[in-house]
Amino acid sequence: MKHFFYPRLALSNIKKNKQIYLPYLFSSAFTIAMYYIIHSLSVNTGYQKLKVGKTMLPFIMNLGTWVVMIFSVIFLFYINSFLMKRRKKEIALYNILGMEKKHVMIMMFFETVMTSLFSIIIGILIGIIFSKLMFLLMMNIAHLNTFDFMIPIDSIIFTIEIYFTIFIISYLFNVIQIRLANPITLLRGSETGEKEPKTKWLLTLIGFVSLIAGYYIAQTIVDPGEAMLLFFVAVILVIVGTYSLFTAGSITLLKMLKKNKLYYYQTKHFTAVSQMIYRMKQNAVGLASICILCTCILVMLSSTVSLYISIQDSSNMLVNEQLVATIYQTSENQILTKEKANEITQDIKQDFKKQGIKTTSFIKKRCYFLSGTYKNNEIESGGYDEKNYSQFTVMSLTEFNETYNVNEKLQDNEVLIACNFTDLKQSIKINGQNFNIKKIVDQPYFLEQENKDIEKCISIVFASEDIIQPIFYEEDDNVHTMERLSIDFEDIKMTEKAIDIIQDHAPEDSYIYLSSQYELQNEYFEVFGGLFFLGIFLGILFLMAAILMMYYKQLSEGYEDQKRYEIMQNVGMSQKEVKQSIRSQVLIFFFLPLVVAMIHMAFAFKMIVKMFSFLVVSQPSLFMTCTIASMIALIIIYSIVYALTAKVYYKIVSTS
Repeated sequence: MKHFFYPRLALSNIKKNKQIYLPYLFSSAFTIAMYYIIHSLSVNTGYQKLKVGKTMLPFIMNLGTWVVMIFSVIFLFYINSFLMKRRKKEIALYNILGMEKKHVMIMMFFETVMTSLFSIIIGILIGIIFSKLMFLLMMNIAHLNTFDFMIPIDSIIFTIEIYFTIFIISYLFNVIQIRLANPITLLRGSETGEKEPKTKWLLTLIGFVSLIAGYYIAQTIVDPGEAMLLFFVAVILVIVGTYSLFTAGSITLLKMLKKNKLYYYQTKHFTAVSQMIYRMKQNAVGLASICILCTCILVMLSSTVSLYISIQDSSNMLVNEQLVATIYQTSENQILTKEKANEITQDIKQDFKKQGIKTTSFIKKRCYFLSGTYKNNEIESGGYDEKNYSQFTVMSLTEFNETYNVNEKLQDNEVLIACNFTDLKQSIKINGQNFNIKKIVDQPYFLEQENKDIEKCISIVFASEDIIQPIFYEEDDNVHTMERLSIDFEDIKMTEKAIDIIQDHAPEDSYIYLSSQYELQNEYFEVFGGLFFLGIFLGILFLMAAILMMYYKQLSEGYEDQKRYEIMQNVGMSQKEVKQSIRSQVLIFFFLPLVVAMIHMAFAFKMIVKMFSFLVVSQPSLFMTCTIASMIALIIIYSIVYALTAKVYYKIVSTS
């Protein structure tokens, strides 16, 4: 044969099968483009120039490259198996007409080379063109200063190596199938699954138990830490349950309906049930895969969007004030005196004025900071109990009155208290001594932490310094004297300047701890912004995969229904009845994965909320809103895809 015979034949086959090859080529190119983009973002050296984003963003993007790569292997192999199934009859005809298997393999090799080169070249070009846009989008979402954009040669090389390997391995699997099968088997290969499937009670039971176990874990989890650990266990159980029930459970249910004579022997039920039994065997894996992809899209979008939207609330939960500066003594012999602390505060205020930093609140308080346990209305300092761990700040009445410009009065056996919980009684025991609670006070930034979900915090005011010293210093040597500045600004962006000024005035013999909502928000924008970008990125990729799988499923069923459509009319069913039967089946098969995905999401809701409480996300209602919005968006897109792919299906069927 001539040298160019096989390439021409390969190109001719691709053109003849363009209805199945074009979506494959463009989806492959799209997947390659997505991998190149996420890989180029993960290796960009510009992260080192940022104040934040040096570590987390590259890590998040690198995680994304692994997800896209694993997804690509599964997705491209799945689509290749569909292409091979559709072409088995064609390949068998080549064998019957005299072409040897080795010649078919050579022809398919050129097909693989052509499709691979097209996908890789177009994919990398699309990736390079859109990587700048994705880069700017990520910088904007993460609220980072834009650094130099680059086109990494390593990303191009890695992309070519990985996807060329995937295409070659796919080709080798096709070769194995051709070598092992005889022409008659290949000729009937596209009709695999026509035999009525057997009821698989064991697989149905495994699927049911796995799904119930996954749902049970999601619904009964209480501790946020356990939710993080058991989330992936629940995910695996739900995936196993989904595939098992779609594969075996659906057939079991349909056969039970078939045995119900009152239900089965009706025109609208008879045709639908009998045909769905046959279809389920060959379509179950595809339907389950679409279901899992839809669930992933819902989880990723609702989670990352709610994380991103709640950044400000989350930072406010950890830091009540916009800026807090806490100065601790570092030496027992070098105690920061009250006079020195006042002098430092005045110097800071003067420098704020010089730099044009305007404050709306500036509270200075002198107190003791210690940790211990709170249990049954009793405080013990110095000990550690993970379950009852608490933080305490202690002030004298003189300091409290000066700080908040009030005139409270206390007896020696009385205290003022603020706390972030509600089970206090009229008296409290502190390191073995009983005190009456005269008043529960509510002053700005008096309490270290107002959010009760983080940990228990208590602030106590005693009548005098003389009472404080023997109660705490005799029980706990690890008591710290601290000067605490709680500051709010007219413009929160002035926080960075304010921090520099405070650090310049910090005494040499003291340790200064600074925390601010502004810096915490920047850190959250880095982490949650990166996750939000990755969620959108992977959501688009998974949506593309789900759409393509739905398209191929409609295409496959259209070819199979050509004969059934004709037979049903020949046995007396009207064209209207046939169309109604087909339409009902298509709707069931098309929307079943989406319905099951939303059920999965409903059961996962509680567990994800628990995980979010660990990540300091504000309100479950926000996640609920984001989840509902994600579901609505997916339903709309899903319906549009249904309308478009249904046209392809009816066009194929109507040609019979």
